[in-house]
Amino acid sequence: MARRFVFTITTGRSGTAYLAELFKQNLTDAAVWHERTGFTTFGVDAPDLSHFTLFNSRGNVSRVNEFWRGKFDRDLQTPTTIHAETSHLLAKAGLLENIEMLLAKGGQIEVVVLKRDVFDTLWSFYNRFDFVKNGLAWAFYLDAAYPNVIFDSEPFLEHGAAGKALWYIFEMRARGTDDRRLLDDQHGVRFHEANLEDIADVDAGQTLLTDMYMLPARGVTCPAARNTIPFQFFGEDERKKLRRFCDQFSFEEEAAASAAAFLERGRRLGEGPATARK
Repeated sequence: MARRFVFTITTGRSGTAYLAELFKQNLTDAAVWHERTGFTTFGVDAPDLSHFTLFNSRGNVSRVNEFWRGKFDRDLQTPTTIHAETSHLLAKAGLLENIEMLLAKGGQIEVVVLKRDVFDTLWSFYNRFDFVKNGLAWAFYLDAAYPNVIFDSEPFLEHGAAGKALWYIFEMRARGTDDRRLLDDQHGVRFHEANLEDIADVDAGQTLLTDMYMLPARGVTCPAARNTIPFQFFGEDERKKLRRFCDQFSFEEEAAASAAAFLERGRRLGEGPATARK
């Protein structure tokens, strides 16, 4: 029965597949998943569309809460000591807002706040057309029109898909900061920051596993790059234009300031937007 659990807070296109492979190659007595997205797993082991849309419009309502209760009960039955999921989907549908359910059963939680260079992440989204249609944002990312968010999306909407993608990166950085401030002193929860550009290095990979008290007896093995895009749809001119847009913002400072203001106003994502409270 699993007693240690590893999850991430991240955007996607940020190294979750690589992190999963790093764990698989170096951890013993661990069940490791990148994303549990098979035909029968949505709504069971991974949030479905309704869990995303409800949490990000109304907060931790009963349907969302019930999903996490069932998922965590199954996760606890993982036959290895460590249960690890690097999926970026989970933290956007109430993972941390329901983590007390696992803590109450004696679970030790390791949360990896996984980051990648902001422009590289934005360029990856842009070349995949990920934010052109709202449907993909509802199912896998976040819709800039959601009412239950930390970071104001209004200034980004006039910039189309690039603006929505950039807002999303801001929002996930702010959520990582918000969750850490709320839970960092919680017994049984530890947060770890990691950058994709760093953990591809043996020393950085070893440092992350050491910080998580998961260092294997043998030396750390770093896997090859995972889930890369084999082509770029847009050319260098478009890349430079997108770079200029991205460079207008200071991500860490602005995301942290937004998260701090959110907390100071007494807001919590689990409670939903003020207009939805009853």
